Amino acid sequence: MTLFMTELHTADPDRIARWYAEVLGLRILLRDEPKGFVLLEAPGGGRLALKRSEEGRRGCRLVFQVDDPDADRVRLQRLGVSVSEPSDNTEEQYREVRLVDPEGTPITLFAWSSRSETD
Repeated sequence: MTLFMTELHTADPDRIARWYAEVLGLRILLRDEPKGFVLLEAPGGGRLALKRSEEGRRGCRLVFQVDDPDADRVRLQRLGVSVSEPSDNTEEQYREVRLVDPEGTPITLFAWSSRSETD
């Protein structure tokens, strides 16, 4: 079994898809405007589906593993995105920064500190 995608409900899938493409570098794979659906793919794999919903977003947090949260933070700030200060979780051994998309969906960018991802 393989997880095919994570689906995020949004009031404006086209606008949010542009944000994920421009800000986080996801690639748009499929766009079905009449049905309000956009499928994106992250550079390292994994898919995010955006589906139009009158209710807008519903409880979801997106977590992306990155090489360097500090470098991503600087890049995002240059784009005008508000990003948290980096923080370290010493117990679970990772470093992270947090942000939100234009509709308030929480996003975490993290990298393992000193362990392999399979530990």
